[in-house]
Amino acid sequence: MASTSSLEEMQASMANMEKLLKKIEENLRPDEVAHKKRDDGMKVDARIRVNIITVGDIDTVSEEFKCELALTVKWKEPSIKGLNDDEIDWSEQWDPRIYFFNAVSIDKKEVKHRVGLRSSRVDETDQIPDAQLSIRMRGTFKSKMRLKDFPFDYQNLTIELMSDWPKEVIEFRKDMTQKDSVRTDTFTGDQEWELMQHVNAAPVKEEIMSSGAVNKYPLYNITLNVKRKPSYYMWNVALIMFLITPLAFTSFAVDWEAPGDRLSVTLTLLLTAVAFKFVVSQSLPNTSYQTLLDYYVLWCMVFLCLVVVQNAAVSAFYDGSSAMIFDIVWMAVLGVAIVIVNIVFIALSYDKWRAVGRQMQEATKKYNDLCNKISSREGRDDRDEQPPLEGARVPDEHLPLHQGEA
Repeated sequence: MASTSSLEEMQASMANMEKLLKKIEENLRPDEVAHKKRDDGMKVDARIRVNIITVGDIDTVSEEFKCELALTVKWKEPSIKGLNDDEIDWSEQWDPRIYFFNAVSIDKKEVKHRVGLRSSRVDETDQIPDAQLSIRMRGTFKSKMRLKDFPFDYQNLTIELMSDWPKEVIEFRKDMTQKDSVRTDTFTGDQEWELMQHVNAAPVKEEIMSSGAVNKYPLYNITLNVKRKPSYYMWNVALIMFLITPLAFTSFAVDWEAPGDRLSVTLTLLLTAVAFKFVVSQSLPNTSYQTLLDYYVLWCMVFLCLVVVQNAAVSAFYDGSSAMIFDIVWMAVLGVAIVIVNIVFIALSYDKWRAVGRQMQEATKKYNDLCNKISSREGRDDRDEQPPLEGARVPDEHLPLHQGEA
């Protein structure tokens, strides 16, 4: 009997252990955890407001940036009508299942729930309260960088929000009762960047999203703009190349009958230009296109290569007065070319700088107009559709939905 009882206890212990292992496995696979569905079957209208607390560590090479933000999501929840915060078990309530889709890593995340009436927005007939989800998090986000105009570029630092629920269950929109905000005084990248005083936050339209998945998921983009300060690259790369390139003309002061001395001057300058090209490439990711500064550095290298070819050709094919005439003609042609190229580069640089300034001013003006619009409404319900944002991504059906929070 004792052995039988011991065997039964061992089997029960093993069954409990199996249940515990299954529970641990489920916790390690958050994308497969079951979520509570809505009892009423109603589509949720989730209103989002964001406050950007800090931005920094913008890495152009890895196309990442760090950000700390406070996110507020509100939706009407009939199940909590007449209840106080301390009377609600939020783990048993419906949740919008929002996660940060393009997050590389999350260093800190605090989630809180509370009940709040909609005051002037409240439905006077049923007094349905708002359920409010507050998320404060700090993490690293992946964002595609556009660098064709480097170093006169600006970047869209985008945070992508997504819900695990399909669009048939939940819809994102901007909270038109509160302003989105960004703190510029805590910006830690001000040595190289200027953080703009506006936030572009809006849901992404369905036709912009493309995926092979059967279900379509709501996506909400929060975009910040930073404008690069080009002075470092203009003073330390462009100006140095501007000074090095004309020094190639000093090779013409060396007698054409000493090609080794001539070539030593131009080849040394060419190697210096290659070193500066390497410096520029270290500040950028591996792209299939050339930036504005790349074009200028490459032109300087081509110019120096032409001088090397001329130095070699004059010694190989010319002598006497014909060599002197050949030198004079090449000096004139190369002199005109270097003047034209530098004028074009300066003009393009100024035009790009002005264009970025105008674009940022227009974006800030639109943000301020929207803030004034929100202030003038003073809490009136507004369900106008917000302007869509581009660059949306939707995960394929086979990808883990919570990969951004790993």
